[in-house]
Amino acid sequence: MGSHGQKSRVRNWTLGCALCVSAMGLAACGSGSSSPTSTVRSSPTTSLASPTTTTTGGSTTGDHAAVVNAWESAQQTLYGYLQAPWQQDRANLVAGQTAATLWPDLANYFVDPALKSEQTFLVGVKMGQLNGPTSFDLGTPKVSALTPTTATLTGCIYDTGTTTAAGKPGPATLDGGAGSGQGSWMLQLIGGSWKIASFKTSSVAKCP
Repeated sequence: MGSHGQKSRVRNWTLGCALCVSAMGLAACGSGSSSPTSTVRSSPTTSLASPTTTTTGGSTTGDHAAVVNAWESAQQTLYGYLQAPWQQDRANLVAGQTAATLWPDLANYFVDPALKSEQTFLVGVKMGQLNGPTSFDLGTPKVSALTPTTATLTGCIYDTGTTTAAGKPGPATLDGGAGSGQGSWMLQLIGGSWKIASFKTSSVAKCP
């Protein structure tokens, strides 16, 4: 946690390190080297729960619920992977396995560019030898815009942040320290399932 209880949940670093997912420069990417602290986190613009599905013919209330359910499943899946011990994942990455094979359920809930962003984020956490957040709170997300094939969801997430083996907060770029991140997520209806395509969040002192 920062001195004022704010989280700098930055994933812009993934843009400059995206090749780490497919190349064996993993150790350099996840070494925990410092980078400027920012309060903005985003994806590039453009066996867990099964994918949530919906149809365009349902009621507005039903469609909103389907979008929220898909978003919550996506976040729960991501946190599930984050909370898994880093040791085996790191060993598998060093041995040549890819993010897509190590964390296959992400593809159930994310599509590029958000999918690539979250995969690269996980690579950084595992190669940085960081422990995932011990707890998280997804708050009360709301659908702010909806069309038959796209949706925008706003929300605020609190978590306890990543930590080192010594129990200190991880780098700000890798979700280090407890705090909250508020933002928006754009979802697309693909093959009957709502999936997160892009997102942008910034740190706040406390979720509403």
